[in-house]
Amino acid sequence: MMEFNANTSAGLSRAPIGNGKALVVGIGGCGIRILDFLRGNPRAKWLVTLAVDTDGGVLAGTRADAVINASADWNSKSCAGCGGDIIRGERAVSHERANLKEHIRGFSLMIVTGGLGGGTATGGVRTLASVAREEGVPAIFLLTTPFSFEAHSRRKNADDCLQEILPVTDVVLTMPNDLLFSMLPPDTPAENAFATSAKEMASTVVGIASVLRCRDLVGTDFATFMRALHKRKAACGIGVGFAENSDGLDRCALALTRMLDSPFLGGSEAMKRADAAIVTLTGGPDLELGELKRSLELAAGAMPKGIEILSGANVCDEAAGSVQMTAVIFQYAPESKPEPLPRHTPAAVPAAAPDRGDELPLPFSAASDNVEEVELGLQSYDKGVFKKLPSVRFHDDDLDIPTYQRRNIRIDKGS
Repeated sequence: MMEFNANTSAGLSRAPIGNGKALVVGIGGCGIRILDFLRGNPRAKWLVTLAVDTDGGVLAGTRADAVINASADWNSKSCAGCGGDIIRGERAVSHERANLKEHIRGFSLMIVTGGLGGGTATGGVRTLASVAREEGVPAIFLLTTPFSFEAHSRRKNADDCLQEILPVTDVVLTMPNDLLFSMLPPDTPAENAFATSAKEMASTVVGIASVLRCRDLVGTDFATFMRALHKRKAACGIGVGFAENSDGLDRCALALTRMLDSPFLGGSEAMKRADAAIVTLTGGPDLELGELKRSLELAAGAMPKGIEILSGANVCDEAAGSVQMTAVIFQYAPESKPEPLPRHTPAAVPAAAPDRGDELPLPFSAASDNVEEVELGLQSYDKGVFKKLPSVRFHDDDLDIPTYQRRNIRIDKGS
């Protein structure tokens, strides 16, 4: 029997996704907890799992199909973790680049999951994104962001990481852990809150993978997600509802109710703020046309008016006797929303004006490619060697930025 150990890929069982294969990579402690819940989900048996971490103790207890020991100190192979140091995490995962390629090569889809804010996942997802691009494997990143009660440095690390990976990834879905507060009572032990987060993320992984695995009846595929999210920063909510014939009720209505109750969807308030949504019904060969039509209409009716809704339906043999409703809602960051073209009002034309053929063309007119440039008066700050380190703050001031820049003091450099 082949024994899976650190840095071993031979003998990896690869399950089909349509005509291809799907790999779920859990990176860091949070990602590996998600993988462990995933292995206990009967609807995830077809997924292949890979655990990547810098902590050998965590890897020793994982139930993933294969593991990669990305030691933060590869000279000694201590595998004691990177201590939350993003730079050490990035170097450790980058050092396993060739090994990652061997594990990823040949898959038709890769889903990367983990929690941002610490060292291994925050530093390592850049390498995973780069390797996936080199191997030509479509990748979806399902990542959680820290609870609001966690340290400011962790939240900043997560935000900085997202800014860096957005330009080099296909699709990034981020779920704030704070969404769990919509279902957890205030007296919930912190350990249980993190466990619940991992369990719900595992269900989310299964839901997204199922949508992309099945045969499309009404189109929602990888390109649909890229259209909505490629290189755009957005706050996302994901809801997954599952129902079987044995539940004894209207299975589609029950799946829809469970989807709307999903903690990572964020509830009605999050839905009201959404700019767009992808809603998909997944069923087996027994899915009827009436069910499909009614379910998608009910799901669209549950969404707020005015948002863009992309609906789809999929069928796969393994889903016989069951249905799954999946919704992904997006609230785009202000800088990711398309801006309207600036409007310029031409000066009043005097009575003795020359012919229109002698007038200068207006910006954006058919006769000119000139665009009026406007100085915004914004100032950028270069933190130099402190850029990737947690910021040192006093009240609202970032002390890593020179005082004259924080206070907008102009220095007279002479003429």
